[in-house]
Amino acid sequence: MCIAFFIPASSLAQSVTPFDTFNQSPIIQIHGLPAIGSARVLSPDRNRYRLTTDIASNSTRKQQGNEDVLFDGETKRLTFSYAQGLGENLEWGIRFPYVSHEGGSLDGFIEDWHDFFGLPQGGRDAGPRNQFIYRYSRNGNTLLDFTNATGGLGDVRINGAWQWLGAKRPDETSVALRASLSVLSGDSDKLFGSGAMDTAIWVSADRTRSWFNFPGGLWGGGGVLFLGKGDVLANQQRDIALFGSIGGGAKVWSRVSLKLQMDIHTALYDKSSLIQISGNAMQIIMGGDIAINKNVRLDLAVKEDLTVHASPDVVFHVGLTVDN
Repeated sequence: MCIAFFIPASSLAQSVTPFDTFNQSPIIQIHGLPAIGSARVLSPDRNRYRLTTDIASNSTRKQQGNEDVLFDGETKRLTFSYAQGLGENLEWGIRFPYVSHEGGSLDGFIEDWHDFFGLPQGGRDAGPRNQFIYRYSRNGNTLLDFTNATGGLGDVRINGAWQWLGAKRPDETSVALRASLSVLSGDSDKLFGSGAMDTAIWVSADRTRSWFNFPGGLWGGGGVLFLGKGDVLANQQRDIALFGSIGGGAKVWSRVSLKLQMDIHTALYDKSSLIQISGNAMQIIMGGDIAINKNVRLDLAVKEDLTVHASPDVVFHVGLTVDN
């Protein structure tokens, strides 16, 4: 699946970039599902350093037929990323994630958030606050059972990219072919990794344009995730999943851009009637970025689940990017 947009550019437009985040469901984040990344490959000898934090609040329970699932807790993912331009339109990179699962402390804040914006609580306000239980049973067998807070290294990812089209001028449509490989570094028994090597291949595209005379742009992309035979819900794991993103943003002040993005992916597991396990996921990401200087950018965003229960109820995303 590939999404690309070719829209007339404005002389005022400048490049905006996608949010560097993906579905943080406890049983999805262990796999190699990528963020689509920039459609513009780094030029030779250019480097990018990025530190991102995703704090995902999970609060969902469903009993149906022979299945029962309860995901109640917080999953945090702190990722350090490095990328370097290699010349010949090539780029490589590596990502080191630290993953933790715990009860957290955001339940009260999120309940107030939902009340303020008139959003459904989805049963969050009916249970105890800040508990930690990730549990799933099927046919009387408990397949997942996590109640003790824990943290550790997740699966390291090695990335590569090739500039397919554009990027010679800032107002061109740019298209990059990207790929990633997950390395077996995360403990699958603690939901830090999947226990298998996953490979993703996708296309990212962007096009600068103006929004109501504000410079900005559009981006989109998508591809295929090939899942290795993992340890988590091994008998229900699928071999292939499709994913995609679409978004846009505008520079509304000299240093501030506002951005909106939607992420989708097909189910990574099957043999379940529960959307928490076998649901296709759709999330909306709302926020923006602040240019601290010409080489440093701070991203701030909130993610909500459009397909309720297929992804965390709320995710808070912060990213700091340094280009030199």
